[in-house]
Amino acid sequence: MAPIWPFGKKKQLLALEEEAPSPIVYRKTDDTEQQDAQTEQQQADYKAALSFFGNGEANVKRAEEQSQRYDGIVASSQQTTPIQHEPEPDSGIEWVHHTDGYHYQRQSDGSFDPVAHVRDQQGAYHPYS
Repeated sequence: MAPIWPFGKKKQLLALEEEAPSPIVYRKTDDTEQQDAQTEQQQADYKAALSFFGNGEANVKRAEEQSQRYDGIVASSQQTTPIQHEPEPDSGIEWVHHTDGYHYQRQSDGSFDPVAHVRDQQGAYHPYS
């Protein structure tokens, strides 16, 4: 004889009898008054947003390159220091001290070496490891 099943039988789920939602039908009509009103409202909202975020100016200017002014991530309590450029006299390599504390090599063609370097007390640069 089989043991008694402790969990009971599965109950049938109750099915609700609902009507299917009516389909939404779109038709192209000659009535454009609602669309014009919507467009005018959107234009008014756009101008209001421009005046709010654009310091009251209604003209949109092209964004400027912000990376030229970026000094790295600095805590608000720290004073920002400008990036220090230290050219080496014997080669075309320029050392750039970034605000993250590391030094990077700028080649004579303007490209950067991706390896971070640290500077010791004698002024020599060593790759960070």
